[in-house]
Amino acid sequence: MRRRPLSPGAVCVVGAANGIGAATARRLARAGAALVLADIEPGGVYSLACGIRGAGGRAVAHPTDVRDVAALRRLLEVATDAYGAVSAVINCAAMLRPGDIAETSADDIRLQVDVNLTGTMLVAHVFVPHFLANGGGHLVNVASLGGVAPMPGETAYCATKFGVRGFSQALALELRGTGVIVSSVCPDSTDTRMLRLEAQHAGSAISFASAPLDVDAVARAIIQALVRQRREVLVPGLRGLLVRLLAWFPSVFALCYPLIEWIGRRGQARYRAQLPGPAMRPFPEVST
Repeated sequence: MRRRPLSPGAVCVVGAANGIGAATARRLARAGAALVLADIEPGGVYSLACGIRGAGGRAVAHPTDVRDVAALRRLLEVATDAYGAVSAVINCAAMLRPGDIAETSADDIRLQVDVNLTGTMLVAHVFVPHFLANGGGHLVNVASLGGVAPMPGETAYCATKFGVRGFSQALALELRGTGVIVSSVCPDSTDTRMLRLEAQHAGSAISFASAPLDVDAVARAIIQALVRQRREVLVPGLRGLLVRLLAWFPSVFALCYPLIEWIGRRGQARYRAQLPGPAMRPFPEVST
C-alpha cells in the first residue's frame, strides 16, 4: 500500500534537477507527497515539476543556491506559501572537482566546501527553526561512502562528505527530544553526471572499485530513512558495512588500497568505454 512518508507538510528536495535528487522526487511524488523542488539549475527543476504535475502529482519548483542563506529563506517562504508547512527536507545538493590536492585550484577547493559542507549547514540553519516551531520534522543529508573511508584523488570532496556525516550526527544529538529527526544517507558510487566526470580523471579510480549504483536504489534508501527514521543508512548495506569496517582500521585500509585501486582502474576503464561520445564536459557548479 502506498503512503505518504510524511504528511500533511511538504517535502523539500534540494538538488532536485537531476541524478539522486530527481529520482527521489519522482519516487516521493508517486507516493503522494507534496514537493518543493530546489536546485541551482532552473531548467531542471521546472521541467521536473511540470512532469510530476502532468502525472497528477503536486510539485512547485524554485531555483536556489545552497550557498546563499537569503535564497534558502526564500525557498522556505515559497514552500510554506504553497503548502503551509514543510515536514521534511532532503538535501542532495553537491558538486565535485576531481584532482590531487596539489593540482586542485584554491577556488575549486573552496567551491566544494561551500556547496557540500557549508551549504548543508545553511540548509539546516534555515529549516530546523521551522521544524522546531511546528513540533517536528526530518532532515535527510545525502553524504557518501566517501565520507566513511578515504578517497585519494578526491580529497577535498572526501573531506566535505566526512564533514556532512559528522555534522548530521552531531545535529541529531543536539536535536534529540525535540521531534526533529536528522538522517544521513551514504551511497556508494552512483551512475550520475558526477560519476561520468570522475570516469575522465585518472585519480578517481576508487570510485569504480564496485559496480555503480542506479539512482533509484539510492532514492529507495532515502525513502527508507524517512519512513523508518533511520539515523544513518549506508547504500548498499553489505558493501557499506565492509567500508565501515575498513575505515575503523586505517592501517589495514592502507594495506588493502593497492588492490582496491587496481580493481577500481579496471572498473573505471570499463565504465569509460561504455560512455557515449567524447569526454564529458564538467557539469554546472552545483549538481547531484
